[in-house]
Amino acid sequence: MHRSFGSFIRWSVAAIGVFWMLSIPVQAGPTPEEYVEYVGKGAKIVPPGQLKLGDYRMSCGRRPTVIDNSLDDYGAAYPGFLILNMKLMNKIPKPVRMWIYSHECAHQFRGPNEEVADCFAVQRGRRRRWLSLTGLEQVCKFISPATGDSMHFSGSERCEQMRKCFRTKKVF
Repeated sequence: MHRSFGSFIRWSVAAIGVFWMLSIPVQAGPTPEEYVEYVGKGAKIVPPGQLKLGDYRMSCGRRPTVIDNSLDDYGAAYPGFLILNMKLMNKIPKPVRMWIYSHECAHQFRGPNEEVADCFAVQRGRRRRWLSLTGLEQVCKFISPATGDSMHFSGSERCEQMRKCFRTKKVF
């Protein structure tokens, strides 16, 4: 049941993004509290600005982060909050963790477009000085095995775009 809820979340974010672009009113999804109650299993809410990844405090405006170690992915976004599986996140390099968080945060501000979210995360990391070229290569190594799907280009194509974003001053 949890896997289908994770898929529902990702599908909902994409659908809501389309509705936002079309300016059609959308009924809000679950609150972070409703999500935590639904998944149970020790999920918890971290208030906005209180999440630490290593020694770096992460922030996504006024949006909280739900820690859900049964999530079937490293992270996800739902309108109004982010979701992280810290059991998975703690197994990857710090720049990759921070990039994932920032990528999911980007969906809060820029909608469902994955390339825009990738670029937003890379530029945020560069501006805030937690992402270097070496860190970007760690991100690329992490996602390069990924094959494309209906929402994402392949990992190698995403890396090519992120390297361009890292070099540009255009803000996403």
